[in-house]
Amino acid sequence: MSSAQISIPAVIDVDAEVSHWRQRHADGNLGTGSFGHYVPWIKFACDSLITQPRASDEERDEMFQTHYALQIMPRLSEDQARQFVDQCWEHVYLAGRQDQASRPRLHARA
Repeated sequence: MSSAQISIPAVIDVDAEVSHWRQRHADGNLGTGSFGHYVPWIKFACDSLITQPRASDEERDEMFQTHYALQIMPRLSEDQARQFVDQCWEHVYLAGRQDQASRPRLHARA
């Protein structure tokens, strides 16, 4: 679906991402659930960029679906997790001063 050239930030600080989202949660910007519900998705978002820097959006979607299927009692719905991973990627690209148009995107399921 995406034919744009993917440009991954040179540095992805996973700890900084966790801290950023922990603060957003503490500020009430992630909903009422436990912050722990979001941590696997922050790590997935970062790890998928680090370990598969040249993956297409379709390949990332397959990785997301596999990761979601492996969750034991997921606390976020698939749509919530999908939207959150997209937000994480957006923040990683903003923090790395990368072109937002080149960031990966998960597509909503029909």
